[in-house]
Amino acid sequence: MSRLVVLPTSRAGWVLLIVFVAVVAAGIWPVIGWVNRAVLVLGLPLLVVWSYVVIFACFAVMLIANRVLEYKEDEHD
Repeated sequence: MSRLVVLPTSRAGWVLLIVFVAVVAAGIWPVIGWVNRAVLVLGLPLLVVWSYVVIFACFAVMLIANRVLEYKEDEHD
């Protein structure tokens, strides 16, 4: 029987999970409310720049997680 939620088994897995949850939390309403101001950054509204930061941070965390966890699996084989 497969589980609905699979928890990390290593310290690196837990750290990556916490970082990913923090990045996703940076993209939800309370944080967006703090960032939503009439400020331009490089000609773009601050909210747009923040959205790009969150998207690229999610991408980076998932890329690092794939590399780290793939490396950990190769060690155990």
